[in-house]
Amino acid sequence: MSLTSLLLPDGELRVIRCDITDKIISCGDGDSALLYLYVVKTGTRLDDTVAMRELNFSKDRYEKAVFTLTNIMIEQQANLETINEPQKARKPNYTSNEIRLAVTTDHKFSAVCDSAEDALGTLLSDKDIRSLYMIYDYLGLPAEVIIELLSYLKRDRQKIDRHTIEREAYLWTDAGIYTYADAQKHLEKIEAEKPLMDAIFKYINVVGRDPSMKERQFASACINRGFTPEAVELAIERMYANIEQFSLNYLKKILISWHEKGVHTVSEITAIEPQSKKVAKPAENPEPQTDKLEDWEIEWLEELRRYEQNNKED
Repeated sequence: MSLTSLLLPDGELRVIRCDITDKIISCGDGDSALLYLYVVKTGTRLDDTVAMRELNFSKDRYEKAVFTLTNIMIEQQANLETINEPQKARKPNYTSNEIRLAVTTDHKFSAVCDSAEDALGTLLSDKDIRSLYMIYDYLGLPAEVIIELLSYLKRDRQKIDRHTIEREAYLWTDAGIYTYADAQKHLEKIEAEKPLMDAIFKYINVVGRDPSMKERQFASACINRGFTPEAVELAIERMYANIEQFSLNYLKKILISWHEKGVHTVSEITAIEPQSKKVAKPAENPEPQTDKLEDWEIEWLEELRRYEQNNKED
């Protein structure tokens, strides 16, 4: 009996990410590999206490495996944010014959291509088809999940292209969305959060255009951490009062400092920081009062002044 037949019996199938397994193999950590398989098996039902018991891990051993996997995923996410085409160097180089066979003999992939043409509103180019096949074959998203993803993008974005589809596919795989049921739960969550997302987009001046990936990630992080749109507005007002310009990075720092203090609503924030009040537009403000700023804000302002001074000198 072959090893393949032993490893691939009939039953429920779960897909694992080749790029993630490559990193786990390269780091040579058996516990993180075992934990990864366990996470794939359990999905969103993962419970740390149960996992330690079923894996027969001590708390220390479990935490080390979690730390390793977390670092791998953080590195993976950072790669997605810093290149235009996610994991471009690691994508398979499919031959024209492989692509042609997939389109003509795999009815599920053919349905994906039909849905993509509808979403894009145009005939697919060879690059479009290759990108879709990479998502289908390499990332391992089933056809029905890709079709749901395409339908969502068509409803949500003013304009989409293969890069938009590919980036969203990476986000879905990182979130563990590999079944139709997973996709439906994810889309229900997106729909429930849409009013909050739209309010945050308005406050960060995303009007009449699609938000960028960083803007979407920012708004999603705010909601996931429990911030109300009004709290984000308050952070923006504080940002303008302190540096008199918009900076998404500075805005993130304000929100992170509040999150670390456990405050996420306007009433909670103003209770511990009474100086955080409505302020006028930046042009009407005097110089920031540094005695009311935190250390990181003072350092930020000093760095900003040095940068502006250097530019003037140049």
